[in-house]
Amino acid sequence: MRRNMIKAVLITGLLAMASTANAEPPVSGELLAFQCAGCHGFNGHSVGPATPSLAGFPKEYFVDTMMAYKQGDRHATIMDRVAWGYTREQFEAMAEFFAAQPFIPARQEFDAELAASGAAIHDQHCNTCHSEGGTYPEPDTAQIAGQWAPYLRDSFEDFLVNDRPQPRGMQRRLNGLSAEDIEALVHYYASQQDPAAYVHAD
Repeated sequence: MRRNMIKAVLITGLLAMASTANAEPPVSGELLAFQCAGCHGFNGHSVGPATPSLAGFPKEYFVDTMMAYKQGDRHATIMDRVAWGYTREQFEAMAEFFAAQPFIPARQEFDAELAASGAAIHDQHCNTCHSEGGTYPEPDTAQIAGQWAPYLRDSFEDFLVNDRPQPRGMQRRLNGLSAEDIEALVHYYASQQDPAAYVHAD
């Protein structure tokens, strides 16, 4: 009987080892994120003015955005096709990685006079949801301050033509702004280049 018990224990151990060997390896958020570097830069620090920096993105916002691309609720030149090849679990792993990276604002030129006008417009129309001058990443949105100006202009255009999902309140506020107001906002966000001003969401 003792021999049978030892045999049973050995068989159980072998089955457990086989199960472990055949299990999927843990998803590496860093490895997955590296595949984004061609457009979004190493560790999510974009060096291309047409693409946003992903470093410091809140996890919830990143996953929701990628799932929107995957499900066809949001469109871009290539992102909806890229997102189709990933699972939600992989998006969550990437989100963990990007959220842990410090945000580094883009070094770029801006018009100081327009930036000053944009600061006043932001305080009046945008600060409720994009607090701390747009430097603070809320759970449902990322930093807008410090992103590349061309990317910001493209994003505003997408919102204005309803080519990108947005809260109803944002649509109402944007419709009340002129093209000059929006350009001033772009220069205001582009002007915020002090890395110390950017913090992670809790």
